[in-house]
Amino acid sequence: MECKYICPILTSINESGSVIYEDMHVLYDGLVEAGIDGVLSGGSAGEFYAFTYDEIKSLLLDAVKYIDHRVIVLAGTGRMAKSETISLSNEVLAAGADAAIIVGPYYSACSQEDVFNYYDDILSKINGNVLIYNYADRTGYDVSSDTILRLLAKHKNLVGVKDTHPVLRHTQKYIQDIKPNYPDFKIFTGYDNNCIASVISGGNGCIGAISNVYPKLCHEVIESLRQEDLERIKQLQRQIDKYMSFYEINSTFNPVMKWAMKEMHKPIQEYCKEPLSALTDENKKKLSAAADKLWRR
Repeated sequence: MECKYICPILTSINESGSVIYEDMHVLYDGLVEAGIDGVLSGGSAGEFYAFTYDEIKSLLLDAVKYIDHRVIVLAGTGRMAKSETISLSNEVLAAGADAAIIVGPYYSACSQEDVFNYYDDILSKINGNVLIYNYADRTGYDVSSDTILRLLAKHKNLVGVKDTHPVLRHTQKYIQDIKPNYPDFKIFTGYDNNCIASVISGGNGCIGAISNVYPKLCHEVIESLRQEDLERIKQLQRQIDKYMSFYEINSTFNPVMKWAMKEMHKPIQEYCKEPLSALTDENKKKLSAAADKLWRR
């Protein structure tokens, strides 16, 4: 099976909110060594929405340069200002990113025609491959299969979608509606627990944040799918199901994963970009039972 696990990497920052690039480089190396197929820099896990244009550009360009084609690099370039989305995408693609992944405008309650017009315009102005980032829980609208098909009919540089939708059937509908006419179009789930089922349904894998904490496990998921090892697939699905608690035990998962990784002696700080905040000692005490199950042994 053709499938990949791409890590939407967390961002290590200091107390003032600046990226700690030395930490990021060690994290990149660790993902490569664990067998992860690619890195998404500037995704939701990386808190892209809280960075200025110059900050996110520096983060993305550094990831492209440091990873240096050892694995796939996707660059999260979605900005509220369309002109910034276009210019940022073209800069990182010119620097060597494999593709830009672009979330549509958020806050506005866009219609499907609004969504089509937005992507239609930026795809015509971006010089390289683009994935759509569909995340209705954050943007306030869903990107329909019909809208993607309309875009595919016009734009050869639209190469995939990340579907961060908790309902597997939504991703399966993308697969069923799009793949018959565009078999090379990549369809990734954004939820780790949906990876195995979506690949079996014909999808291309996962861009899921659990790979920050357990990259070797996520690599093993992909290897077991490639080898069609049913017994191991069943075991791994149950492990991933357990780790989905990372998304559930706190209102936002970023500080929980940063705390876990820091306790596992990985090079990351627990600070988050505002409006998120690191877990307090009181929070950690309340979550200690969950931590014992998720990463403490």
